[in-house]
Amino acid sequence: MRIHVAATIFGLAVLAAACGGGGKSGVLPATGGGANPGAPTSSGQTTHSTISLYIPPPARQASRHPLYISSNTQSFGVFVAATPLSSPPSVSQAQIFPVATPSPCVVASAGGYSCTLVVTAPIGEDYFYVAAFAQASPGANAVPISEYIAGPITVSLSPSPGASPLSFSLNAVANSIAVTVPSPDPGNTPNTQVFTVGVASQVLPLGIVAYDASNNIILTDPTTVFAEPVVVTVQPSPPGVGLVLGTSTCASPSPTQAVHRRRNVQFSGGSASVTITCASDLNNVTFGYDGTITPDANDHITDTFTIAADQATPGPTPAHVVLASSMGQVTLNTDTYVNAAWMQTLPSSAPDAGYLAYVADMAPTQWIIGTYDPANGAVSQGVLAGISSPSAWAFAPNGTVWTIDSGGIDCFTSISAAIGGSAENLLNVKPIAPTTGDTLYPTNLVVDSSNNVWYTGYDDVSESPPSYTGYFPGTQGCAAPSVNPPTAQFTLNNDTADYDPYVSLLPNNAGVAVVSSTYYDTNGIYIVNTTGAGTVNPVLTQLSGSVYGVGGAVDGAGNAFAEYSGFGIGADVEVLSPGGSSTTPLLFLPPTPDVSLPSPEPSGLNVFSLSNGVGANRGMYTDTAYHALGLIESIQGSPMPILVSLPNSADAFEGAYSTTGDEYVLDMDGSENLNVVQMLPTTTWSVPNITLNAACSDAALLTILERGDSGPFTVNIPAAAGVTSTQLPNADHDFWLSIPGGSASFTATVTDAHGRTESFAVTSAPNYDTCGAAHRHPPGAPAHHTKPPLSPRA
Repeated sequence: MRIHVAATIFGLAVLAAACGGGGKSGVLPATGGGANPGAPTSSGQTTHSTISLYIPPPARQASRHPLYISSNTQSFGVFVAATPLSSPPSVSQAQIFPVATPSPCVVASAGGYSCTLVVTAPIGEDYFYVAAFAQASPGANAVPISEYIAGPITVSLSPSPGASPLSFSLNAVANSIAVTVPSPDPGNTPNTQVFTVGVASQVLPLGIVAYDASNNIILTDPTTVFAEPVVVTVQPSPPGVGLVLGTSTCASPSPTQAVHRRRNVQFSGGSASVTITCASDLNNVTFGYDGTITPDANDHITDTFTIAADQATPGPTPAHVVLASSMGQVTLNTDTYVNAAWMQTLPSSAPDAGYLAYVADMAPTQWIIGTYDPANGAVSQGVLAGISSPSAWAFAPNGTVWTIDSGGIDCFTSISAAIGGSAENLLNVKPIAPTTGDTLYPTNLVVDSSNNVWYTGYDDVSESPPSYTGYFPGTQGCAAPSVNPPTAQFTLNNDTADYDPYVSLLPNNAGVAVVSSTYYDTNGIYIVNTTGAGTVNPVLTQLSGSVYGVGGAVDGAGNAFAEYSGFGIGADVEVLSPGGSSTTPLLFLPPTPDVSLPSPEPSGLNVFSLSNGVGANRGMYTDTAYHALGLIESIQGSPMPILVSLPNSADAFEGAYSTTGDEYVLDMDGSENLNVVQMLPTTTWSVPNITLNAACSDAALLTILERGDSGPFTVNIPAAAGVTSTQLPNADHDFWLSIPGGSASFTATVTDAHGRTESFAVTSAPNYDTCGAAHRHPPGAPAHHTKPPLSPRA
């Protein structure tokens, strides 16, 4: 005898149409309903229950109205348990009913099939799992097209008279999800949205299409409820790129519906992921980029993102977001000519650690000092008091500020005191030469992590030997050294009077590396520590002729770098390993060979290491001939130079790395403003500076900025613009533009080695620095900041 089971008819109908792919149904126990304390419990006996299901014809399946079961259904699986399900039932556990006539299905009068399934069920309160499959004999890994969990339902040997068979509206199973962006860059990775790093984007719609296991799209009807919510996530999270689910249009789920997730997703302000419970909300998700700049573990900008659902993703999915290279600029001082400027990142133990501290010589007589916070762009600035003619600056870990002023070493008690207008402490420290007793003229200084003040200087009386270095403790704030004047500890034996040496700290307070800047002498790197000094002459395999040192730096592993340049010769960087006896060439600096282009004029050098004991992975310098910041990528691999043109720049000064490895440089623009410019290179190239300042030669530098090398590049400019471009030798990211008259507006179309093409609207204006009536140099002001002299001092 067939026993009919009395039960509620559930009304959450879902149309499940699908796209192939793997995965599992992920059915978990029902969360709603709860057991009825007064209902009979299972006694171990079983009976038969009847389930009535309807398979619509394909014509009705394509309508916008949800139907219980997909027309692709080839079988049903039913699993009945007396207790809540603790894990998804396997196909082998279910009772399988192939769709066949005359049993268990018959042709329905409206088309399709009506199926009556007779299942075995325990007596008592039961939990029913019903699923539709696209296979007549589903295998162990088959994914259902649609499914439903119901319970508890009372199964009794004495049902109500005339009780109807159970009839479930199955919910869609999203077997796979295709995620797409609305305006992918055709020349980039397919299905990739490009945003500009550091610039907040517009809100864009995210395309999300769900497929079931029979390769059909699940229609976006508000009553089409998913058996499991679809979770879409951005990785990595939380930097910058986020998702937003608008006001949901989903109907409230049945209290007995199994609402669960395939995995535990951590939310970050609601933006790292969104959870979609019905098909209509697939069209209700937007995404965008908030402008956040976040360094990754390797101190590059996190610039590549993946947007994907937790279901398997076929076809062109998941979607991708990449951040294209850019630069940021903050004005520090307005409309006052800048003669020279210095910048340093404050040490970790200093007040305002991690800030960029700067000093600038503003025409005609004013000097300013300030700090810039890379985290939020905040600027604190004041006018320096009590100084006369400073020529070098150093910011100490204990917060003091040291300067060489009018031939003596002086000090400010703190940056904040200097900003507030406090005058310098006129210590007038003038070291003496150890052999002659002559007073030295200090030329440069740095302060180590023990607050020892290291200095260089030359003997302007007895020039044999003329150049020295040494240090004195600066642990007592701005107090003069206990022995004043101090005696220089070390002689730079092979150097003549050096007016502008470059001094860099060795790791772990081991001493300093000094790069000679004299012109006619044999230049070298001097390694100086507390036990002695040694001289290493460079092996100039890339340069020949008279060169002078123009920069020096030391990385976290103790490698010393020296930068050299010579008129008509070019420029390069050499490196000395710890304990080495000679330098080895690292790379040419563009344009080398310089051929018919302006000779390179590099100045200063910085390198960046993740920590002590780690070699540098990148470097930077400034080039005053091109008004540019020079970047050196992949120092440990194949070093690559990029000259980065700065917005409307009239002169480039000193650069510095932030604690997170970001490149900053001071520059003066065409309106005589002092700016700090931040480089934002990413693995996706761009032309971030489209406002060029043409020199009197009616030429300007166009830079393609990126982390990596997508070159060689080509640059095409319409002939009507009258502008021509020439690639700089040994710098495939840089093009020298000939711009008649210096003024032009044109479109530059850039194509990389992979066929990606982007167009940029570029404008150029004459550079007042050397041109015509716009020339505004104050009387006697230098065209650039101080460089080494071309001959020894008389």
